Amino acid sequence: MSGVRIFRLIVVAIYMVALVWVTGMAVGMAAQRGYLIAVAVPLPLIPILGLSILRRTEQRAGWVLFTIWLGSTYAATGVPSELAIFGVISLLGIAAFWSSPWLFPLAWFGHIAWDFMPRQLPEMLIDLPTACMIFDGIIGAWLAWRAYTGWWKQSAEA
Repeated sequence: MSGVRIFRLIVVAIYMVALVWVTGMAVGMAAQRGYLIAVAVPLPLIPILGLSILRRTEQRAGWVLFTIWLGSTYAATGVPSELAIFGVISLLGIAAFWSSPWLFPLAWFGHIAWDFMPRQLPEMLIDLPTACMIFDGIIGAWLAWRAYTGWWKQSAEA
């Protein structure tokens, strides 16, 4: 592997992590201000547009990171069922990279159902299930459209 290729991989990896971080920070700030539902429509544009400038394989890797981030939503509680779902969603994201891109929307749409399971949420996150339904639904629809059109299967580096 050439030095230029290694450098590109490092830069792309840092960029993807930065996109996830910016998205997480935006969600956190919206939660603190009580705007989770209001920003649930524009926030998916961060990963959708942010990853769209990358090569197809890099985009898939970026969606793996975002899918793992999605799965971590409630994992910080340490509740075993939350940790299990985190694992399932993470595995779906990783498997989507290596096998079927349909596993991406399965993870994102499946998370919507998980958001509405009974749980105790802090007051500032009371709107999280509804906001996630919108946010996850937009991204899930985007990823389903990409899978349906065969976009992921077209030339790997287009």
